[in-house]
Amino acid sequence: MSYPILLLMNSNVSSSFLKIRRGKDKIEYFSKGILSSSLYSIGMNANSAMEIANHVEQTMGELEDPVPRKKLIKTITDEIEKIDRRLAERYKIHEGDGNYKPIVILLAGVPGIGKSTISSRLSQRLEISSIIGTDMIREILRQTISPKLVPELHCSSYDAYKYLKSKLNPILRQSIVGYEEQCRHIIVGVEAAIQSALYSRESTIIEGVHLAPNILQSSILENPHILMFLLYLEDEEEHSTRIRTRGSSIVKRSADRYISAFSEIRNIQTYLVEEATKLGLHMIETSISSKAIGKMMDLIWDRIIELEKLEKGKEKS
Repeated sequence: MSYPILLLMNSNVSSSFLKIRRGKDKIEYFSKGILSSSLYSIGMNANSAMEIANHVEQTMGELEDPVPRKKLIKTITDEIEKIDRRLAERYKIHEGDGNYKPIVILLAGVPGIGKSTISSRLSQRLEISSIIGTDMIREILRQTISPKLVPELHCSSYDAYKYLKSKLNPILRQSIVGYEEQCRHIIVGVEAAIQSALYSRESTIIEGVHLAPNILQSSILENPHILMFLLYLEDEEEHSTRIRTRGSSIVKRSADRYISAFSEIRNIQTYLVEEATKLGLHMIETSISSKAIGKMMDLIWDRIIELEKLEKGKEKS
């Protein structure tokens, strides 16, 4: 989950590049573009990241050639500390050996609240290449399980109740019961994907409507390498507008289909918020995506720092 701040180049590279000595005989080359991306990934805003990258390049250019890598890292860290000590701590971990890995980020929420957009932006900032949608897992299951066997799997989450073989749990709204039943089938695939990410030590983002927190195994939610967020949109009118726009921009998704089931989608969101509250999960309001992502970046890096400390504690014991 880290961007290198240095580039390896062949012997024909221009002498104008800043040389960095790493080890006894290894020479690398500094890239302020990659450094600014690295700073952006620890939560620094883009303007500050570029300013620091430019200043570091100027400072390093005045020193001996090649510059020892340790000196470069210290120079960068000192510059970051002038802005925010928390960011400096993140940078040290970012440029370290990454013992904290992996981190699996779960993004739950109903259709139309921005899960796909937020997961894409988080993956770019954190350099997490593995993104899994629960819709994809559902499609795989649909290919292997007959609709006659599990009819509620072969429909949308908000109208799965129409295909239930029997009326279950009359205390809950039937739309919630149907949603839960569909989630139970898909969660099996989700948990397998989580275990695979943990085993391979590959940081992963999993997003989708089927991440019902009360159906996930408690051992998963308690795992320090797993961080779950419930995304929600408070304003009903804005939610409706987003769904209409979403439907018109994606050929396979009809806005009318979502709008006709909008009240059930909102009911499912209320249900998810209640369950997330009971479990003490992080809940992120998505009306302002930049604000939501900023808050999530802080929480994710807080967890990464915790994981790094846990790993170091294990090494000492």
